[in-house]
Amino acid sequence: MGATSTTRTTIVEIYAIGLAVSGGVDSMALASLCSETTKATSGQYPPLIGFIVNHKLRKDSTEEAHNVAEGLRRLQIEPRVLTLDWRPYGNPLAIDHLEHVARKLRYQAIGRACRENGITSLLVAHHADDQAETVLMRIVGKYFGSGLGGIRTRRPIAECRGIYGVDGSGSPRSAASGDKEVTGDVQGMLIEDGGVDVIRPLLTFTKAELIEHCMAAEMRWFEDHTNADPRFALRNTIRHLQTNEVLAAALRKQRLLEVAARVREQAAEVESSAQREYDQLDISLDIRTGIATFKDTARIRVVGRNVKTALVRKLLSLVAPVHEIKALDVYHVAESLWPESHDGNRKKGLRTPTQIANVTISPPSGAGRGIWTMARQVPTQKDTTSKFIILSQLSTWQLWDGRYWIRMRKRQVGNGTPETLEVSVRFLQQDDIAKLMKTSNPAQRRALRKLLSMASGNLRFTLPVLIAREVSSGTIMPTGGRVVALPSLGWSADGWARWSEDDGFEDPAVEWYWDIRYRRVDLVDGGSHRIVACLPHVRSSRDEAEGFRADVHDTAISPRPTS
Repeated sequence: MGATSTTRTTIVEIYAIGLAVSGGVDSMALASLCSETTKATSGQYPPLIGFIVNHKLRKDSTEEAHNVAEGLRRLQIEPRVLTLDWRPYGNPLAIDHLEHVARKLRYQAIGRACRENGITSLLVAHHADDQAETVLMRIVGKYFGSGLGGIRTRRPIAECRGIYGVDGSGSPRSAASGDKEVTGDVQGMLIEDGGVDVIRPLLTFTKAELIEHCMAAEMRWFEDHTNADPRFALRNTIRHLQTNEVLAAALRKQRLLEVAARVREQAAEVESSAQREYDQLDISLDIRTGIATFKDTARIRVVGRNVKTALVRKLLSLVAPVHEIKALDVYHVAESLWPESHDGNRKKGLRTPTQIANVTISPPSGAGRGIWTMARQVPTQKDTTSKFIILSQLSTWQLWDGRYWIRMRKRQVGNGTPETLEVSVRFLQQDDIAKLMKTSNPAQRRALRKLLSMASGNLRFTLPVLIAREVSSGTIMPTGGRVVALPSLGWSADGWARWSEDDGFEDPAVEWYWDIRYRRVDLVDGGSHRIVACLPHVRSSRDEAEGFRADVHDTAISPRPTS
């Protein structure tokens, strides 16, 4: 098949551009430059909103935040002061790793504020001096891989995992295209997209140049003197050494920036080569089961190991529950998937399933015709407990197992009744299947078996299941309860149904609704790539058995080897 590029740009309506403004010279220079650009282009850019975080860690922080806000107003930038809430932590000054906790709270506050204001791009003021400090910190930490490329110009906002509308979500799309899906899809599961990206436009500017700009523009700024105290953090120590030029020439700013530029250039070449191979690879992803397959090809055996590593990371990201897949963890596995040939003799590759990044990679079987399979690793007992979440009944999207966004709501009847159910999502278990089979008639059991056959063997125990318990039943535990939905397979018990905003009416026989979406992936249906997303519309005893079976047959994976 011909190649189809999966590199795409999701078109979203941009309401504003966000700026993270601390009040220091770096961020005030950023604000000034953005303001000048907006004025010079006669307002062609979206409006600017500056987010000022009041950490409440210094007695004068509130006054300082309001002073910074006034400075932004003079630049015709709308200021928003975000005050951090430390109440869950008690006395913040007594917290271990205060800097890390403050960073997490700061990014989450800004991320949520971006979501509320329709912002998908957040500009921050990291500059060339920050870049050099980052590279040196990684050298000190003995990290000599691609991390020496330093700070990226663009990447998803940090510390916001699982926050809907911020973490790679908020602009769902259909599986068949990269276009934003603005309405519900009663046939197929949507794939999430969007979120907030951090952009660093000042990485080529030095701190001295930003100070010079602010002075020329008569821009006032505020200094946090703790940033210069080498006792507070490793970065402060490195900043002190760099500023005073006491390091060897090879570790000074200009040399470190040159190292970072070379590493980034090499990384870009590897990424480009890996993307070309990815675009040509025969890939199928069934988002209902979280199972992906790809077809072996001799072409990849001759590419470099770094390219193979980048390619495997792309493939793993289709089904892995983890947020980040490290190259070092993948490096040796990548070569075993596509071993090089020497003197016409092919080295032995992977012969048995292997686990990496909580994904099981299974090599082609004798009848597999070169088809590799990837699926979420069968959960351990620890996973069963830790991947157990209670769903909000406020229609809030929640990320489960890093793979599925799930929400639920209760149908409003009259003036409303007190909630009597606690609904949670966890991994499907053998006891759940046994209970369903016991309470079903023969036709329903056949239909359920057909559904579950989409994820054969133990892979079905990687699927999400919705469990309902009476609120009065005591402490909620990750076992027991009544199965009310297998959302990724489209099955619902009586009184439950998939939530579709396009239905135009609410079924009087349904009291509870759920919905499910797959997390963001870099794959579009078409060319050599295929996504299976169609959900049968199924409820336990209200559907005609024959129709149920027809739906399942029509939407099952085509007979393509998966093991």
